[in-house]
Amino acid sequence: MDRKSVLIIEDEMIHGMLLRSSIENSGYRVVDVISRGEDAVIAALDHRPDLIISDILLKGTITGVEAIEQILNHVTVPFIFLTAINDSRIMDQATETSPSAIINKPYDMKMLMETIDSLLNN
Repeated sequence: MDRKSVLIIEDEMIHGMLLRSSIENSGYRVVDVISRGEDAVIAALDHRPDLIISDILLKGTITGVEAIEQILNHVTVPFIFLTAINDSRIMDQATETSPSAIINKPYDMKMLMETIDSLLNN
């Protein structure tokens, strides 16, 4: 049986690598850790992950919200936003995409992993 796959979209590579390690230690496969929104869209369409975890603000010309919107134009995939932002306009945009969860940074890794497990094992 194939392991469930996760795409991580995170512009702070240290956070991306920590997430990758925790997710892989939980038995899932991380298909990539991407820092730019434009690259994330391509990776999501190439890999077709079972779950996407995305920061809201990214390097590059598009945000995590915009990347998710572009991805959702082509595939249906559950996704989680991770963010340290408290700007209500940006949070409203994020909420409009209907994420499975929005988790504020700093986050509790155990709680994040419980959310991931719940989404991947339904």
